[in-house]
Parts: sequence; C-alpha cells; structure tokens
Amino acid sequence: MALFWLVVILRSIVTTALYKLLRLVFTTVQRIYWQLNGTARKLREARMPHNYERSAQVLDVVLMHQLFRGQPTRIDDFVCTHNRFEHPQYIIDNDNITLMTINDHDAVFCERAEKGIAALHGSNNCQQL
Repeated sequence: MALFWLVVILRSIVTTALYKLLRLVFTTVQRIYWQLNGTARKLREARMPHNYERSAQVLDVVLMHQLFRGQPTRIDDFVCTHNRFEHPQYIIDNDNITLMTINDHDAVFCERAEKGIAALHGSNNCQQL
C-alpha cells in the first residue's frame, strides 16, 4: 500500500514539474508574440480607467493542471491564449460564468462551454479583469 502512494506522489511531482516547465516556455513565447502583435499594448491600455468598456480580457484555456485536486485555483494553474477583449458587463449578463480566483492584480472568471454543465471543460473561456 505504501508503494502505491509513493508512485502516486512521484507521478504528481513529475507531471507538475513538466507542466511548470511547459507553462514557463509557453508564457515566454506568448509574451514575445503579444509584444509583436499588439496584444501587450492593448492589455496595458485596458488597465486605464478610460478604457473600462474593453477591460475584460477573454482567454481560451488550453491546459489546466493542479498538484492536488481541491486546492485553491490560481492563475498559474492555467495555460491560456488571448481571444478578445469584452466589456466587464459580459460577466454579469451571463449566468454560466464563475469566479475562479482573485489576486492582487486580477479577478479571473471562467465561462463554461455550455450552459447547464456543472463541470468545467478545456474549451472554456476565462475572463481576466
């Protein structure tokens, strides 16, 4: 029985290490790409008060990983790609959106792919405010 738990723990550590490495490489390439295509400039502008109507960034979730199920969700648990910018009212107007996490800079909401489905899927959109 102890061997089983050792294998489970080792597998979790290895998959988490691989995920963190993948996320590091992905976000580095993504930052460069966003600088080149103008998304980084739009993100900076979205934080300005006069751009409130386009301040919610919609991201598509590519991958999610947590070391242990049930732990609090963090933005680092997601690998996302930019989709578009929306008015924050979009979050209030749609009842299939859930608050996932809050940090010092952002509030992250996830939108289920279809209304009425309780589980989140990989094709979800995340709203980052």
